[in-house]
Amino acid sequence: MTHLTNTQLLTLTVLLKDEKRQLNQHFDNDTGTTGAAESETESVGELSAYDNHPADLGTETFERGRDMAIDTHLASQREEIQSALQRIKDGEYGICEVCGETIPYERLQALPATTRCIDHASDTIAEDRPVEEEVMTIQSAPARFDDADAWKSVSSYGNASRTVQPDKGQ
Repeated sequence: MTHLTNTQLLTLTVLLKDEKRQLNQHFDNDTGTTGAAESETESVGELSAYDNHPADLGTETFERGRDMAIDTHLASQREEIQSALQRIKDGEYGICEVCGETIPYERLQALPATTRCIDHASDTIAEDRPVEEEVMTIQSAPARFDDADAWKSVSSYGNASRTVQPDKGQ
């Protein structure tokens, strides 16, 4: 069963339901503001995107992409909250899905939809990172090429005070 008291479970259930209500309200009020179902030209009121410079719609494209990313993130949060409410009903709430240990009440108060204890929380962060980061390397020094580097590269070829004379035998 669970390590939480009925009062604690009730408090956490209220927190989860309140968060879910706020997210549902966001989606109820967000009727088509991201424009995912319509074309970009329709969403900004342009007759055509072909006669415009690409930068003319840059801000709108950025805003639309940002809104869609936020909605995706909030939908994911709503699913996590629904899953947490189901775990409460099933009596499995507050148990780490990795190690099976109990999640402290304080952590559940801060993150009521969490499924992992603090020891395994970093695993979740790593899973959410882009796959490209696995092959990326951290550079030890900044890859900047400045004036001093430029001089080192060309100094071996001489300078104005020491000119290279062609070989007279040629």
